[in-house]
Amino acid sequence: MNSLFTFICPLVISSLVTAYLIPCWISVCNKWNLFEKTDERKKHRDNIPTLGGLAIYAGIMITFLILGQDLAAHTIKYLMAASLILFFTGFFDDLLDLPASKKLIFQLVAAFLISFGGTRITNLYGMLGIHELPVMFQYIVTMVFIVAITNAYNLVDGIDGLAGSLGLVANMIFGTIFIMNGFTDFAILSFCISGALLGFLLYNFHPAKIFMGDTGSLIIGFLIASQSINVLTMSNAIPGIQQISPAIVMAVIFVPVYDVIRVSVIRILTGYSPFKPDRNHVHHMISEQGFGQRVTTMIIVCLNVLFVTMAIVFSSLNINLFVILSFCLGMIMINTLMMARLATLWGKLGGKLYDRKRLAA
Repeated sequence: MNSLFTFICPLVISSLVTAYLIPCWISVCNKWNLFEKTDERKKHRDNIPTLGGLAIYAGIMITFLILGQDLAAHTIKYLMAASLILFFTGFFDDLLDLPASKKLIFQLVAAFLISFGGTRITNLYGMLGIHELPVMFQYIVTMVFIVAITNAYNLVDGIDGLAGSLGLVANMIFGTIFIMNGFTDFAILSFCISGALLGFLLYNFHPAKIFMGDTGSLIIGFLIASQSINVLTMSNAIPGIQQISPAIVMAVIFVPVYDVIRVSVIRILTGYSPFKPDRNHVHHMISEQGFGQRVTTMIIVCLNVLFVTMAIVFSSLNINLFVILSFCLGMIMINTLMMARLATLWGKLGGKLYDRKRLAA
């Protein structure tokens, strides 16, 4: 299968499947009153259908089962089984509001399953001075990583289009890396995810007609976490493949990770539990400066792309230095003062553009 086919077919088919299923599912939600629950943290006050993750997951699975080249592969089988566990976890959480402890147990089971299937972090590449990991620590580190990234993407799903856009960027990058190194099945999976998210975003950009819910965000976070590990470890699978810089993987997932760490620190410093929901997330902070949801999503996606670009430019940089540099840059750029200044500049630019249009008319 050539690279163009690997790229185009999964992207197009999964996008069409998801885009076709969403209007059908919206009709079902309207009939059965399956709407997003509102609270003081939510911006939406209208009844918005939820569980859009059903269409996303269907688009991914249907397309991958059609186009996957090596579905009998050991790691792929375990990945499919684990994703099914996360799908039902998110589905029942959207319907019944599962306790956090139960969701954590299911996430750990899914993480253990793919670890057992061979998708494990075997090397920290010098982070904190650690390289090769003993087998027992491979399981522990992998499970912690998967649960952390899964929940990071779940928490970043707070405004229209954000989680889907970040997931789209991540999987397009991972898919390109897999294609360049000849890992066809993983490339197909990444582009299936990208296509499904593209189809979903047609209905999820502000004003959203449907939300992905935990059904979608848990699956997307889980698949991004597993694909991150596959990108890191694939260069050890076949001799002669150039080592992928761990900084690139770190950059792809940096924004959700930074958001979780930032929010946890703020909550602890203010005397609250790090698990207590609030409006201190990056997307809340930016949107409250006067940006609309679309612009807020665009800003965060641009920040994500900026960190990826930085990782490519400084690919030879030590991973510890890259992490420190990223967090320093994050603190400088992603804060209330910087976003307030950007909002002022955006307001002035918007006003000038409006005046030009009025004069031209």
